[in-house]
Amino acid sequence: MSAAASTSAAPAMDDRKTLRLHIWGSSSSVPTLDPTSLYAASLLQATFARTDTVKVQLASASTSLSRVPLLQVLNEDDETVELLDSIDSIRAYCVASGIDSALTSDEERAKQTALHALLDDQLLDLTLHSLFSLPANFRTATAPAYSSVGGIDSPSSSALSKLASLPSRFQPSIPSRLRNVVETRLTAVGLWGLGGKEASAKTGETDELAARAGLPARKRGLGASAKDAVRDEFERSKLGRRWSEVLDVVESALSSGGLGGQEVSSLDAHVFGYLAPLLFAEPRLPVDTLPRLVAASYPRLAAYLTSTKEKLFPETPSWISPTQALANPPSMDAASSSGLLSYIWPFTPASNKASFAPKPTAEFATTAPRERQRKAQNPATSPEDRRLRWGRALWICSALVGLVGYTFASGIVSVRFVGPDEVVEVEDDEDDDDDDDDDDDDEDEHEDENEEDEEQDGWEAQTEDDLEEEIDMDDDDDDEEEEY
Repeated sequence: MSAAASTSAAPAMDDRKTLRLHIWGSSSSVPTLDPTSLYAASLLQATFARTDTVKVQLASASTSLSRVPLLQVLNEDDETVELLDSIDSIRAYCVASGIDSALTSDEERAKQTALHALLDDQLLDLTLHSLFSLPANFRTATAPAYSSVGGIDSPSSSALSKLASLPSRFQPSIPSRLRNVVETRLTAVGLWGLGGKEASAKTGETDELAARAGLPARKRGLGASAKDAVRDEFERSKLGRRWSEVLDVVESALSSGGLGGQEVSSLDAHVFGYLAPLLFAEPRLPVDTLPRLVAASYPRLAAYLTSTKEKLFPETPSWISPTQALANPPSMDAASSSGLLSYIWPFTPASNKASFAPKPTAEFATTAPRERQRKAQNPATSPEDRRLRWGRALWICSALVGLVGYTFASGIVSVRFVGPDEVVEVEDDEDDDDDDDDDDDDEDEHEDENEEDEEQDGWEAQTEDDLEEEIDMDDDDDDEEEEY
């Protein structure tokens, strides 16, 4: 680093400390393919790589963390003294330590702030599109990189050892969860699905598997495959134009000296973090729109990214194993924790976009660590979160109104409005009806009693007659027997 940077950062580096950065996944060519995580790692490497009192460590994040990237500051006793849970707070920490001390004029700072905003607003979406939206790229490079865990030695050649080490070396749920978050973000800006759709990729895979198994392929319309190919190529050309618009600005900044200085600045780390995942991905991306565009139209930019990579990561960075990370987890008394909820949804409500939602860039000033800690632990609700909450409330209210309206319109519940006079008449009618019902009940009771009396009297008279008839019948029977 420059002498000025070392001088400004010296007061904050009197004590030895460890900066442990928790990032998504790991990669062999660069520390990670996650753009924001690589940006944070580049900031720390550019600021503290040559500082003897500060040690930078990388750790693969798990779904138990509330936000990623997450910077854990530890003291000499390995105690967590500060947590920075957003890329803006990490950049502010590095700026306070002297990474941008070469900027001396307000004009230079204003240009850098504008470029930071451009990268966050446009370049990040394009990079995420190439990594997550294109099915071939996601399956080939993105998913393996995000699910891998750094800091673990390669297993032995034994198949049993490799199988036993799979749970610790891979986190397969992370890529799919992050892809859902990215899909929501890119759908809002109209980028998701451009240049290649998941349904078309699955159809092609199904046909390929059917052909291998000797099964007949599903019939498709004439020219359907050709139409899909033409559509994808047309959409990729549109993406190429959007890439060119952003890269032209970056190339202009490189030509004017805003980028590519002797020391890596925060803007250099920003550009490298968002472009390097596509240019240095291992294995190479099957749909390599950006690498081909940079190689063909921006050779100076390609050389700049290669030299920046050599400055930042001349050798493999220092990783810690998941066991070491669990021994000293990134938690403090005031820090929020998502707990078991993270296994269902890996982000807290205040961080719906996780590492893919950088806040608007603002001018950074040197602040005390306690102030940074308080801001990091109590992040303000973003305008997008407020709009989302209002939208949910309006949706719930409209659903309730619709349900109540349907209940009355369908006749399930009817309401009749009457005046006071009508209420009295209705009550009188109800009383008359009650009296009539009582009279009818009394008449029915009297009729039942009379019938019972008649039945009893009839039974008594019938009993005497029966006795006389029986006597007469007995006498007749005796006379007949005598005659015989």
